[in-house]
Amino acid sequence: MTSVLLYYILRIDTFYKNIESGVISIFDDGPNAAFIYNLLKYFAIPLLLLIITVFIISLLITRYLFEKNIIPKETLEIKIDTFLTEIIFSDYSIPLIKLKIKSFIDEEQIPFEKKWCRESILSKIITVKQNINSVNPHQLLLVYKYFGFEFYSKKLILSRKWHRKSKGIYHYQMLDYKIKKGYIKPYINDKNRFLKSNALIALISLSDEKFDILNNYQDKLSKADELKILDIIYQKKSTIPKRIGHWLTNENTSIVILAVKLMIQYRETLTIPQICSLLANQDLLVRKETILAIRELVTVEANDCLMAHYPHETDKRNRISILKTFGIIGNMQTNRFVSGLLSEEEDLEIKFEIIHCLLKIDRTYFEGYSVEDQTEGDIINRIVLHVNNPYLI
Repeated sequence: MTSVLLYYILRIDTFYKNIESGVISIFDDGPNAAFIYNLLKYFAIPLLLLIITVFIISLLITRYLFEKNIIPKETLEIKIDTFLTEIIFSDYSIPLIKLKIKSFIDEEQIPFEKKWCRESILSKIITVKQNINSVNPHQLLLVYKYFGFEFYSKKLILSRKWHRKSKGIYHYQMLDYKIKKGYIKPYINDKNRFLKSNALIALISLSDEKFDILNNYQDKLSKADELKILDIIYQKKSTIPKRIGHWLTNENTSIVILAVKLMIQYRETLTIPQICSLLANQDLLVRKETILAIRELVTVEANDCLMAHYPHETDKRNRISILKTFGIIGNMQTNRFVSGLLSEEEDLEIKFEIIHCLLKIDRTYFEGYSVEDQTEGDIINRIVLHVNNPYLI
């Protein structure tokens, strides 16, 4: 042992002598060389060694603590799962449920005072509610209350930070806690758009009349909000809003767009006056959804309305969508109208869709077809070939 220690001492001494000779050779043995050598020997190198040593020790401690905690946490998760399964799906009386939860919280092995433990239990309760239809919602809410999570959610909603408020709103929404709507309603006019969006979706989800809140809603609905509302309809199997007809004339175009999407979702056909009015809307997205609704619902009666609107449509994508719709609902009158567009149209993408539309209505339309302009004729022939055989280059 002594010989090993002596060996390392000699190695360190040699190391410092090498440093000294290197420094002296760089700085020509001046006063700076001695200063830099002492700085390296008594400060920089010991400090570096200390940092490396502390880093290695901290890694070892972290690894030890991780190994020490990971197994107990896994065991605890299993214990929580077992208890929640018993308490949620049992036929226990209300007093017994309350007593069992209190006993569970008071157990020494359950660190309920730690945030991660409480969050884990609450997350599991919400997961059960969302994924198991046969669960008794009243009993699940009792479990939620007796764990004290009702106060936790309220505390979150009344906090100052918007993300904490949103988290509390999420708890109420996921657990279908309808009597708590009063805590959520003030936030549908909040300045923070994320909080406002979360509050709106939660209120729609928790309301018995799902869409009444939208009757006078003035803010724009984001694309994400639209998708969430449509998802609520799918999940809750809600009936179509009673005032859907009024929504179609709403000044808020995002409500109009949502109404049209709901008409498609519920397979409710738009009337011709409604279609003509919607196609005259200045918002191109309203017109886009209306054209899509005609196509999805195969509203053949809208042919005349679409033909009258086409020359006035300013958006290229909407024009293409109209031509696609003509291909679904069109007749010979439509065919004559669309064929009149072919010679006038210069945009190749629209011309392609015109030819595609004509062929969908009448597969023989271009048999023997010819035009005086040879270049135009070549373009049309190539498009026809491509439409008939999309794999042709």
